[in-house]
Amino acid sequence: MTAGDKTGSTTGSKTSPRTGLWGIALYGTAMNFSIRWLATGAATGPVAITLWIVAALLFLVPLVCATLELSARFPEEGAVYAWVRETQGPFAGFMTGWLYWACNLPYFASLLFFIVNLLGKAFLGIPATAGLGAVLSQPMGAFWAATAILLVVAALHARGFGVGKWLPIASAAVSVAILFFLIWAGFYLSDVTGSATDFARANYTPPFDANGAILWASIVFAFGGVEGVALMRNDVKGGVRTIVPALILLGLFQTIGYAGGTAAMLAIVPQEVASRLGGLPDALAAALTKLHVSAWLPYLLAAAALTFLGGMSAWFGAAARLPFAIGVDHMLPKVLGRTDPKTGAPVVAIAIQAVLVILIMGLSAFGATLAGAYDFVVSMGVLTFVIPYLWMFAAYWIAQKRPDTGLDWRTPGGVTGAKILAALGFIVAFTAILGSLVPSSATTDAMGDFLKLAGASTVLIAIGAGIYGTHWFRSRRTQ
Repeated sequence: MTAGDKTGSTTGSKTSPRTGLWGIALYGTAMNFSIRWLATGAATGPVAITLWIVAALLFLVPLVCATLELSARFPEEGAVYAWVRETQGPFAGFMTGWLYWACNLPYFASLLFFIVNLLGKAFLGIPATAGLGAVLSQPMGAFWAATAILLVVAALHARGFGVGKWLPIASAAVSVAILFFLIWAGFYLSDVTGSATDFARANYTPPFDANGAILWASIVFAFGGVEGVALMRNDVKGGVRTIVPALILLGLFQTIGYAGGTAAMLAIVPQEVASRLGGLPDALAAALTKLHVSAWLPYLLAAAALTFLGGMSAWFGAAARLPFAIGVDHMLPKVLGRTDPKTGAPVVAIAIQAVLVILIMGLSAFGATLAGAYDFVVSMGVLTFVIPYLWMFAAYWIAQKRPDTGLDWRTPGGVTGAKILAALGFIVAFTAILGSLVPSSATTDAMGDFLKLAGASTVLIAIGAGIYGTHWFRSRRTQ
């Protein structure tokens, strides 16, 4: 019997079926692999291939090892929140959970609009749905479409993990298929028409400037998230013993997928044509045109939208476990700790999360001023996503003081190996935070952008500290 079995699942129920190795591996793929990052790499050039591999070794490996060992040591609900709480106290645990959850809300909103925009482009390319595509290109049309999609996702997760897992799993399979298509097309077209990029003469040395710092932060951000799989551990057959091979498979796939996919895109389109925003559609269009099947583009764009939707859905279901776990600990209103008696799903946390995302999306649909406020919140979310990793790797280090007998998984090398990886992960996460604070070389107000981002993150941290402080004072008065 594993530690997870002893503790039991507080979000799962005996009537809610658990998933196995391939189910959680695909769910994790939906959470942590996004083909949109291939465009980021291609826009940077062949040097991104080097950085993908370096980041995998210096950040992804420590992150996977930390996730597996901390999951084995602390089977409680909440994953990173519980790990930090048990090693560094309730305040650090709450702030970790708060930042980890709060930064996902603007991410959900921005990703939903990206999905609707991609669907709009797909529908415009199909005569029978061109009218719908035109509606989706309008702000209010996009808002209502994104809201409808979000409500469907929330309803699926409210029915339990056994139902909510299928959209992410299906999207992961489609994502893998698109990746393999890009890689195949890159190799095939390089052989037939020649590569769009001269890899033999390319520069693979990372640039030590503002663009290099921003790129490094983006690549670390792309690899972040495997610890989120641990939020679902009580919905997995075998607990940690099943998550171990799932995360190993996921890590290998991410590394090969990001490096190989970036190389494939650069073989199809040159760096000067690729862009972070339109790089993926451009590469798909170029590949299909060269293969003389350009009519497939709208359908491939719709498939790409499905992959992003599955990723959003996977994170939406996982993220709801954080306010649920904090609610169980009475640091947030205890109503958040309520679950559906039949499915075990944290239905209140799911509903509140959906409402907040709709409100954030609403900000971007009403005029330039509020849209600017929305962009402000999105920028804040990117930085605060990485901050919890500092606490997480600190928890990994501190946990080495505890006995390691009877664990389902132990870091290779024991205490020494774990401390080396904890220190390495902490340092890399810290450099990514510094990189995210570096203003773009294209900005006209570098200091203003820096102060805006740093100030936004400070506000979010202050809100979390204020919520915890309110809980602390109330608990003191009732003692």
